[in-house]
Amino acid sequence: MSMKSSLRALAARTVKHVMGMVLYRTGLYRLVMPNCAIVALFHRVDDRHGSNEISCTVRKFTDFCDFFKKYYKVISYGELLEKLDRGEELRGHLVITFDDGYRDNREVAAVELRKRGLTACFFIISGFVGTDHVSWWDAEEGIKSQWMSWDDVRALGEQGFELGCHTVNHLDLGKVHGAEAQWEIEESKRKLEAETGKKIPYFSYPYGGIDQCTEENRQRVRDLGLRTCPSAYGGVVPPATDPFYIKRTSISQWYVSPYHFGVDMMLLGRREEPNGNLEATA
Repeated sequence: MSMKSSLRALAARTVKHVMGMVLYRTGLYRLVMPNCAIVALFHRVDDRHGSNEISCTVRKFTDFCDFFKKYYKVISYGELLEKLDRGEELRGHLVITFDDGYRDNREVAAVELRKRGLTACFFIISGFVGTDHVSWWDAEEGIKSQWMSWDDVRALGEQGFELGCHTVNHLDLGKVHGAEAQWEIEESKRKLEAETGKKIPYFSYPYGGIDQCTEENRQRVRDLGLRTCPSAYGGVVPPATDPFYIKRTSISQWYVSPYHFGVDMMLLGRREEPNGNLEATA
């Protein structure tokens, strides 16, 4: 992206931030909010790596949490699935999720969530728990990965947070097939259930791109009795969404503020509604 294009994109995002401040602070957002739920996705909350694409600072995380609490009804992932099953209104509902299982999820994120009475679902890479494994995406950034222990994972469950599986080794299920894919999904579920003593009904596929889970592997998830297989390439959740095709939106450096995020989600939701013609272009 050229310097000129980058500046135009930043300007457009800043305009959305200002627009969001006006809409939310005046209450006008209630008039334009579409009948769609939002599933927000975080990975790591760590001030040391706040500029990393999958990380955010504690301040940024708490700003988003405060925004969610003030302007949305934050529900559990399970409640979202129940609402979809019953065909209920989704307007103004939001789910918080985390992928991978970084140690700060329990030490930082869970603490801030509990302070605000917010719930979340944590999708765990079972093979990384309690290890010193450095993921390839962290290695490229010179970051030493720090994963939760099984005691940490159990503590999240005991505190009332939902748990889900995210494969054993964070493999691309758009490229892995057959017995290997079956084992990655099935073993991640088995391991989490064995370590926590809880039934694990949720699964999210690694990387979360549109082509990073084949239909064959999505069917494997269904066949194992798991209730969902969300993506992570952005979007909202309109009524009648198949739980195996739920779209999640990552809270990344792209968003100038929670207000910018809120406006983008409104625009995406309007596009999903009948006769919707608004685009989230920046």
